Amino acid sequence: MILAFVPSIFRPGNSYSVAEFRSDILAGITVAVIQIPQGMAFAALAGLPAAYGLYAALPGFIASMWGSSRQLSTGPVALVSLLTLTSLAPFAEPGSAEFIGLAALLALLVGIIYLLMGLFRLGFVMHLVPQSVIAGFSAAAALIIVLTQVPAILGIDFVQRELALQNIVSIFLGVPGLSLLTLLIATIAFVILVTSRKISRIFPGALVVLSLGILAGFALSLGDRGVALVGEIPASLPSFALPPLSFVLLLSLLPKAAIIALVGFVTAHATAKIVAAKSREQLDTNQELVGQGLANIVGGLFRGYPISGSLTRTAINSDAGARTGISGLVAGVITVFALLFLTPLFFYLPKAALASIVVLAALPLIDVGRLREMLRISRADGYVAFLTFGLTFLLRPDDAIFIGIVIALMFLIRQIAWGTRAQEMGVDKEWNVLRSLSGEDRMETFPGVCVTRISMSLYYMNTARLMREVEEVIQEHEVREKRPAYALVIDASSIHFVDITALELLEEHFEKLAKRGIRVSLIYLRRAVREALERMPSMTEITIIHNIDELRRYVVQDPRHTLVLTGSHPEKLGKRSG
Repeated sequence: MILAFVPSIFRPGNSYSVAEFRSDILAGITVAVIQIPQGMAFAALAGLPAAYGLYAALPGFIASMWGSSRQLSTGPVALVSLLTLTSLAPFAEPGSAEFIGLAALLALLVGIIYLLMGLFRLGFVMHLVPQSVIAGFSAAAALIIVLTQVPAILGIDFVQRELALQNIVSIFLGVPGLSLLTLLIATIAFVILVTSRKISRIFPGALVVLSLGILAGFALSLGDRGVALVGEIPASLPSFALPPLSFVLLLSLLPKAAIIALVGFVTAHATAKIVAAKSREQLDTNQELVGQGLANIVGGLFRGYPISGSLTRTAINSDAGARTGISGLVAGVITVFALLFLTPLFFYLPKAALASIVVLAALPLIDVGRLREMLRISRADGYVAFLTFGLTFLLRPDDAIFIGIVIALMFLIRQIAWGTRAQEMGVDKEWNVLRSLSGEDRMETFPGVCVTRISMSLYYMNTARLMREVEEVIQEHEVREKRPAYALVIDASSIHFVDITALELLEEHFEKLAKRGIRVSLIYLRRAVREALERMPSMTEITIIHNIDELRRYVVQDPRHTLVLTGSHPEKLGKRSG
């Protein structure tokens, strides 16, 4: 656990060279020129003054230094910014001092959740989140992000509502009051950003927009012409401050912090995996949680808001040659310089330019094609993805994610409990192995001996259903063979676990079969399942078969089947062979 708090470059086995340091400096400078304008833009999306995006960006290097991914760039991101806004809007007016304090508290809670999960090695929980939910939410949230920037692009007055549909109505009502000059500025900024993407992924298009926007705002006195500007930003670093704390507030924000932690880490980890595949870096989910947790905790204590790994900046960081988390530290130092010396210039920056930066960052997340692909491959995943997509517009985003996860779990439980998992098997005459009958001529069956495979573990949810399926298989066997079954052989190779309820149901069902003159045998029984069955007294007389030759010799009542492997004999469940 102590090693979890050691920066990655100082851990045993790691080294750091001068060449790597040069690469990290270049990458850090490249990321900083993207991070500064994006941080300001995403802060506006989160309902915070632009400076707080820079405050939140400062501790991002901690995630790189203490996490497992050396190239993951952590800071303000679009999805988490949107969730911050929608989570806190019911509690305070966006931009107010109270709202700013709650944003810092939210970051602190998110960081504590990450840190505890990492220290107690609970990272596997994050892998239980269905990708269908994340994909559906991300696509819908990206559209909502674009919608939230429309008022700034059009230059209209707008009051942020809780639900996306309410915001759409408010935008339509405000369209008659749009500012053509503001719309022109946003359009020019967007064209510059799109063009820069075509030049190179690491070309600082956002910095160009930032610089030109400041120049135009000052030279043309855009503020006097009705264009909304960023306004005054204090030329100082964030000071230490404890967020507002109360028991009621913590209870209210904790579920929202959990949702933000969930979405933030799943997207960050997916981003880290992409760059790790290129650099052949080994990722540790629990260590990554520690890094993200420490970064958010520090951010919460220094007036930040929740942060996560950025796909765009991580790709730029990797392409620029980053080798370690030092590149994040360099980007942080440059952000400090901007806060101390460049903030007077930011006064003249049109908000429409920042809105264009946010829109361009959100557009790649609108991946409807991926949702259609999910529906084509797996209807259940597709339904969950599209349902989450729709609910995000109708409900608050955190509620939509929660409902999406619940519905995905219901589909999973349905598959476990009611999916068909029992089928009749035969012996492949060529390979002498059990296979599904599937109508092939080379499959050998034994009249009166029904061989059935149960292809999943047995739980309280599914055993009753599976026993009904076994009955149906027996009936189909009797109809096909035109004689009653006298033996049931269960292929247990796919049964890895049996719980107490399943054991009791099996016991009851086997007793009913015995009364009908059908004896039960088990073939390919796993050790853990055998030990569980042996604890049931009535099960000890069940015959265990080890291979197909024993099946032919001792179960099938046919004198033609006489082959048996030397030393291989069936045994009773309660009596192990020596």
